[in-house]
Amino acid sequence: MPYADTDFLLALLKPGDWLKEPAEKTLNAYEGTIWTSIITIAEAVMVGRNMGLNAEEMVSKIVEICKLSEDDKRMALQAAVFISRHGLSTFDAFHAAFAANDAIISSDSVFDKIGLKRINLR
Repeated sequence: MPYADTDFLLALLKPGDWLKEPAEKTLNAYEGTIWTSIITIAEAVMVGRNMGLNAEEMVSKIVEICKLSEDDKRMALQAAVFISRHGLSTFDAFHAAFAANDAIISSDSVFDKIGLKRINLR
């Protein structure tokens, strides 16, 4: 099973990417067998946001294209919600998604606005 790197996913997600055609051919050739990791999704979201792409749309498309564990899928989708609906940075959103119902140790008050219990370092 081939592993999808960020440039492959961005080529599929970005309009007019110079690698779009070969990426689509590769997707067609390996559809249903491609997998990726949460770190690739985080990188794709971070780069895509800098290009004006919507985090929720990106993650939804990536989880359709790639096989992921159910936990990784759930965390990636939750992180995308934190980004799109609450304005969290990419990495803060993924940290919050991983923390889930546990407290997070951080001096960053951004976690308070999404209702995550925080152990404040200040």
